[in-house]
Amino acid sequence: MTALLAAGAAKADDPAPLVLKAPPPLLAASPWRVEFGTRYWFSSGNHKYDYYDAQVPGLLISRLTFGDLTGHSAETFFRVDHESGVFLKGFLGGGTLASGKLNDEDTVAATKGPYSNTVHVQSGGSLKYVTVDLGYNVVETRLPTGQPVRIGPFVGYNNFHERMNSFGCAQILAGTEFCSTDPPNRVPYPTSLDGLDFDVAWNSLRVGVGGEIELVPGLRASLEAAWIHSWLWNTDYHNFRPEIRGAQQSGKGDGFQLEGLIAYDLTSRFSVGVGGRYWQFSAPGKDHGERLFNNVTRPIYSFSQRYGFFLQAGYRFGGPDDPTGAGNFGPFFGRAEAEPHEWRGVYLGSHVGYGFGAAKDTTLAARSPEAAILQTEFKAPFAQRSDIAGFVGGGQIGYNWRLHPLLVAGLETDFAYANIGGSFGASVDFGDRRNFATSTKRLLESLGTVRGRFGILPRDDVMLYVTGGFAYGQVSALGALGDGNKFCALDFYCSAGAYSGFATGWTAGAGLEYAVARNWSLKAEWLYVDLGRQSYQINAFGGSVLDGFPANFAASSASATHLIRTGLNYRIDWREPAGPVIVAQ
Repeated sequence: MTALLAAGAAKADDPAPLVLKAPPPLLAASPWRVEFGTRYWFSSGNHKYDYYDAQVPGLLISRLTFGDLTGHSAETFFRVDHESGVFLKGFLGGGTLASGKLNDEDTVAATKGPYSNTVHVQSGGSLKYVTVDLGYNVVETRLPTGQPVRIGPFVGYNNFHERMNSFGCAQILAGTEFCSTDPPNRVPYPTSLDGLDFDVAWNSLRVGVGGEIELVPGLRASLEAAWIHSWLWNTDYHNFRPEIRGAQQSGKGDGFQLEGLIAYDLTSRFSVGVGGRYWQFSAPGKDHGERLFNNVTRPIYSFSQRYGFFLQAGYRFGGPDDPTGAGNFGPFFGRAEAEPHEWRGVYLGSHVGYGFGAAKDTTLAARSPEAAILQTEFKAPFAQRSDIAGFVGGGQIGYNWRLHPLLVAGLETDFAYANIGGSFGASVDFGDRRNFATSTKRLLESLGTVRGRFGILPRDDVMLYVTGGFAYGQVSALGALGDGNKFCALDFYCSAGAYSGFATGWTAGAGLEYAVARNWSLKAEWLYVDLGRQSYQINAFGGSVLDGFPANFAASSASATHLIRTGLNYRIDWREPAGPVIVAQ
């Protein structure tokens, strides 16, 4: 009896047997080859806008030059190839213009006096873009050395939109009154005051050619070039000039776009890569705002360029080299591996995303008689909306529990750099050549969350989940009022205020996570983040003010953001001790 018990105990201590399932039968190769993934694009760029005299050809009146515009953006991409050679590809992205500057030049012809060159800080801008191409692989073969290669022309569409916001004003030349501190009774208007915003939209027809070659097994290089014909639409928000604020410009012209990529296969389907991109747009056109003066449109010229590098993670399946049925539209479509993906355990990863603001206003409550007079006379707003947009990117770590073959629960925390902001300015004519502007700005500078996740597995490699929990971040806000046409002088006033601090709130959303290898998964999710409202004061400065009262306000700004994020997770595989191997029949 003792021997039997001892034998039973020894048997109980043996590791559990490892069961290896027989792989599914191989299926016919699919005529479709699919690739998709996520990217982060770090870029720089500039935009120049020249404004000419209507009567004297080539006489420059004014020039706006937005330079050193540093961009961060997240994007998702796809490509679908058919065995006939036809392919469809594209990408969609958005992000922030985190920094930069504006030079605003007015010539003697514009000022009727000294040449003026003022410098402004660009902050809280944004960019978004989309490209879709249809093409045909005229070459798809293998070189004598064995490397596969494909080359194909394409036609497509590209939309590229930038929003620039400029703050403060400093005159860099002597002898002119615009934004000058000479004589000493003048002080520059606040650096928190948004004086000029600029929206630039390019809609372009693309015609190009691209190709890809496998340099060595697992290492691929691709390159494409496209000529573009663009239609331009600008909107110019001179916040100190109500008579032309919102003036629009249009034009059309040519440019080009270049892109290259080196990608390395971590598995036969999952890859990472690094690439570069250069875009250039240019267009002569017309300004449609100055017709308010003499009913004559004036010639303009616009030029934009953006360039930088990107990182990407991608997954592909289907085609003649994939006889698993993953490219056929059926139960195995897109499946990464024959074995079921194990979701439980610790994982870590990274994400990038695009944030855009909910419809929230910054409210302004009068704190002085003069402030109340400005509002009742509609010279200062009671509330002002500043839509926000921008980039978020960071990392996450989490843990999943497998509650049921179809259910997963988890806990995840993440932290990210953010630059999701926006600004809005309003303008009013005080008379006597005085134009008054009010602007507000809000910015999310960092974001973290601690969230629960609950998911369902419609297929063992796909998880649909809902999520929610605690959110926190660094937020800032600016508010200002002032006479921006010239100066904040002793006989007038400017007001300014700011907030910067740590905020807490809540978040909720939903997402999809897709296993692309044994330990790797790609995810896409939507989150709504609410960090409450932040209050601060906007107070007058610059000397005496009208009626002897300062224009002081109490401001309250909301921090609520929608996020669209894509990411990459790596599950840490804590292997259990191996036991006897049993092969399923």
